[in-house]
Amino acid sequence: MKHYCPNMIRRGYERIREDFGIWASGIALIIVIAEIFFDHIAAAAFLSPYLILWYREQREKREKKKRQRFKQEGKDFFQSFMNCLEAGYSLEESIPVIIEEMSMLYADRQSMILSELVVMERKLQMNQAFDTIFYEFARKSRNEDFIQFSFVLKTAKKRGGNLIRILEETIRTIHQKNQVEHEIETILSGRVFEKNIMKMIPMFLICYLKIFSPSYLEIMYDTLAGRVCMGISLIIMYAAGRLADRIVEIEV
Repeated sequence: MKHYCPNMIRRGYERIREDFGIWASGIALIIVIAEIFFDHIAAAAFLSPYLILWYREQREKREKKKRQRFKQEGKDFFQSFMNCLEAGYSLEESIPVIIEEMSMLYADRQSMILSELVVMERKLQMNQAFDTIFYEFARKSRNEDFIQFSFVLKTAKKRGGNLIRILEETIRTIHQKNQVEHEIETILSGRVFEKNIMKMIPMFLICYLKIFSPSYLEIMYDTLAGRVCMGISLIIMYAAGRLADRIVEIEV
């Protein structure tokens, strides 16, 4: 219990800090949009419902980053696990070695998986079955690689055979899949950058006109029809941006 309480408090504090940053950045964003598209900060009041969408989008992005970070740590875990199996360690003996290696690897930053491995080690010391412990860990992590590995481990234990060799082949398969995913992400990274630039170009153009030719946009800010057009343009830009996000969002 003493081990979990500090982690729960820390995670709660991080969640509050993240939420505060999301809301603050959202408020700043709608103020900037109100100034650019409607030339009046008061228009931010009409844009305030967007804060709910902003919060959901940013939380999804942060959760996705956490999953990617956890997946990267998973790659290090499987690589260390593979080394332990090849060195002749048993499944139970591998966990303390992996903890030691990952503690050194993530000494300068917080690890998401290390605390779970410590819990696994304690359960092993209580003579709980390795496959059961790993299955619980995989289900909790909701990581596809760990779930696949736990399924193979559980099946191989029931049906027998060369368990170590089966697990080694499973880890190699997971590693190859991760390599393909990394190659796809590398190819898409340039397209994602281009997409982000294209999303910002309309705002840059409006800012350019406001600075260097303010009279050109007067009709858009001083008349009702102009404000309606700017509002419609803003909605179209948002919809196009969301569509562009979906196009480059490829799940392997």
